[in-house]
Amino acid sequence: MRIISSDEIDACLEDRDVLETLRRAFRSNIVAPVAPDLRIDRLDQLAGHLTLQPAWTNFAEQNDVTRGYVGCSLNLDLPENKGFASNLYLLYSGTGGQPIALVDGMRMRTWRTAGVHALAASYLSREDARRLLVIGDDLRLPRLLSAYATVRNLTSILFAGTSPEVRKKAANQPELDNVHFGVTSEIHEAQEGADIICVAGPDNSSGSYDTLTYLDPPVGCHVDILDPSATLSSELLQESRLFSSDLTAPARAELEWAADLSDLAKGSKAGRRYYGQRTLFLPGARTGLADFAIAAHIFLRS
Repeated sequence: MRIISSDEIDACLEDRDVLETLRRAFRSNIVAPVAPDLRIDRLDQLAGHLTLQPAWTNFAEQNDVTRGYVGCSLNLDLPENKGFASNLYLLYSGTGGQPIALVDGMRMRTWRTAGVHALAASYLSREDARRLLVIGDDLRLPRLLSAYATVRNLTSILFAGTSPEVRKKAANQPELDNVHFGVTSEIHEAQEGADIICVAGPDNSSGSYDTLTYLDPPVGCHVDILDPSATLSSELLQESRLFSSDLTAPARAELEWAADLSDLAKGSKAGRRYYGQRTLFLPGARTGLADFAIAAHIFLRS
């Protein structure tokens, strides 16, 4: 069994390849069943969770067991880790069932997240989108912004509440060489010129989503929610056409969803319907299909 490190993952992946791998996966009939989270009782009435996200090639449909894989993402979240969960991906041969790869799940998660959100942006943002506003902070932002640049010709990125370290890493991404970077604290004014707004996480300085109170995107804007726990106004949710990564288990079941990435990739449902429409993408908790596709891609190229 091969152990594939974070450095090896970075060496074998490119944004465009990841995006197209995911597009094919969402068009496919990969089997990705729901597995229950397992509670791990700890001290002081606290609990951790072990989350399993299995997936495998649809062997019955392809009528062939000599090719394909079985895989599972293992995510261990303990209260002592303060939100920094441990993650591994285990990939098996679909032919003989032997384990063939153990992949660094944390780094793979960064690439998968960037690819999923960029794929959504390719369907939901306007083709002439150039200006991006980033609200909040997240260590995955540099990879995500690079992935955005593969689907839209970005000319400017404006940061609000993003740490200097993350901004510096983003500016050093080769795919963003010709992009102008700026910083603002005026969310209300900055959003008026944005074609895409990425809500990455809480404001680095305050640790809260207070700035989202003023979020009122212009017509035609695409809003991409990186953090599913972000507090969004009811007006924004009502006035936008809503999309998620997987509507078999949407992030907020009470909302009126238009389609998921499988619908968009297969062309069975429309994304943006007209130029001035506001669109919003909110990822779901199920990532088994996307993780499986990226893990197999890494195994074949590393």
